[in-house]
Amino acid sequence: AIPDVAGQGVRYALYIQNFLGFVPATAALWDRTVDRTELLSLETQSVTVLIMAIAILVSAIVETSSNRFTSYHTSIVLNLSWMNNMNTFLYFLLWMHRKA
Repeated sequence: AIPDVAGQGVRYALYIQNFLGFVPATAALWDRTVDRTELLSLETQSVTVLIMAIAILVSAIVETSSNRFTSYHTSIVLNLSWMNNMNTFLYFLLWMHRKA
């Protein structure tokens, strides 16, 4: 296994980051309003999560040059990217809620 992609530390960091991404979103919706400060903090957090997703995808692209990158690693990269994108989609939903 390639530890840059399939390592436990990388996966746990992403799991924790995505789980903690739902905490501010839940807190923002607790009172059924999303103010500007909450939206800006969620935007900053979403940008950070997207940078992590791009870093994982770049790591996967670099590792494909080696013959060690298997379909197992590809599925891990795609699943982690999916999680990161869903976190950003949550920010988009809150942005739409604020605009409505």
